[in-house]
Amino acid sequence: MRRPFLLLAILLTGLSALRWAAGLGADLIPDEAYYWAWSLRPAACYWDQPGGIAWAHYLWGLLFGSGLASLRALAVGCSLLVSLLLYRLLRRVLPERTAFWSVLVLQVVPLFSAGATLILHDSLLLVFAVWAVDVWLQTLLEDRPKLWLPFGGLAALALYAKFSAAILFVGLALATLLHPTGRRHLRAWQPYLGAMLGLVLFLPVLTWNANHRWVAYYAVRRLSFDPDVVDWQRLVSLLDFLGGQLGVVTPVLAVLALAAAWAVLRRRGPETAARLLLVAPALTILAYFLVNSLRAKIQANWPAIAWLLLVPLGVDLAFRWRERRPRAARWCLGAGVGLALLTTLLFYAQVFTGALPLKPDITDQFYDWRGLTRFVAQTRVSIGRPEIPLAARNYQTAAELLYHLPDRPDFYMADFAHRGSQFSLWQDYEKLVGKDVLFVDEGFMPGKYKRHFSEIVDLGSYGRRRGKKGIATYHLIWAKGFHMAGPEVEYMEDAVTHHIWRAKKREARGK
Repeated sequence: MRRPFLLLAILLTGLSALRWAAGLGADLIPDEAYYWAWSLRPAACYWDQPGGIAWAHYLWGLLFGSGLASLRALAVGCSLLVSLLLYRLLRRVLPERTAFWSVLVLQVVPLFSAGATLILHDSLLLVFAVWAVDVWLQTLLEDRPKLWLPFGGLAALALYAKFSAAILFVGLALATLLHPTGRRHLRAWQPYLGAMLGLVLFLPVLTWNANHRWVAYYAVRRLSFDPDVVDWQRLVSLLDFLGGQLGVVTPVLAVLALAAAWAVLRRRGPETAARLLLVAPALTILAYFLVNSLRAKIQANWPAIAWLLLVPLGVDLAFRWRERRPRAARWCLGAGVGLALLTTLLFYAQVFTGALPLKPDITDQFYDWRGLTRFVAQTRVSIGRPEIPLAARNYQTAAELLYHLPDRPDFYMADFAHRGSQFSLWQDYEKLVGKDVLFVDEGFMPGKYKRHFSEIVDLGSYGRRRGKKGIATYHLIWAKGFHMAGPEVEYMEDAVTHHIWRAKKREARGK
């Protein structure tokens, strides 16, 4: 084993241990609990994404359980694996010393450090995406066409993690066309056999969607197209995207990375051919989300793969500047790393102290789910119905309660006015006819939903808190005697058709 890799592995393992310990200080956020809930019913695909994260939870749970410590270990393990795979990838393009320091710099970039303790779709996506890019680089730079077959398998695994992996592979296809070895390989049969393998492995996802009226397509489409983003709001959405990228990467490192990409494009030639293989897919991803930000809100973490490839090129550019402009190089790299580290430390400080008066404060989602769960459990016992099924308006509340309640109750959703979730597929209102349900969520039970019950009993409320700070108030309603007759009967009979109809109506309004 090479000494730099061994040293890097030791440093990253120590950092991962610290991250794991820090992660034990806060509950799962709702999205983490939601993706864990999928593992209760493993499938090839779910409401809005493929089933990779569900299977990861399922298999990990069989070995180590699904407690907080176990899930935090899965998250930091994925982050550690991404870093080690990235080092191997960068060694194919950059000097060893640059690859080493690039991986360390990325550990303090907020985009990656803040999410290193969370187990989400992107945790799995980055593992398989970086691994796939590494095999792809080896295929072209070492002229090994036989590696197209394992590349196809890894591409399928990345797509199982998240649909957006497809954008990366469009960028890799473009980069393959730009590289002389890639163009030669495309005249042979191996790349197409690899593509065929990837398609065959991905067929279960396509089959699941065909059997569920392509609900995942409409769910993802709804995220990428907002009919309310028109006229001047497009500019607002674009600026929000750009500001988000500068925030999660930090301005100095982002500008340095883009300057490095521009330098590669401006001086295309044999000496930059390998670096171009990183630039082309990264810019493809950024360009896609930049254009898409003109019609929908783009979450800051969605282009993460692009920055994994570009930030190391920025570090490489700063190292090469040292020969001609040592002071500028030291300032850029020092300021970039210092600002990134400061931002990361502020984020973790906010998670554990909430000292900054932020509104809204995204770190509130880590807190007091166990308190809400205890209140719900006590309420179920107090009304003499310890196993009464639950209802909620949003998947976040449902997922947190499902994770923390040991009896894993059935959930019925009152999200007919929202975008739907996997719970919409699992619910069966026919089984609820004549029975009761305990409604738990922020705000009061929707009026239309009440009309499907013969009696409504208000059982009080619970305020989620973070120290002295109130986060949200949850009302508990005992809804008795459910019947299908009422204004939302079509949703209750077929939630998939209802949400697809809403998605189509929404798009038509936008056009």
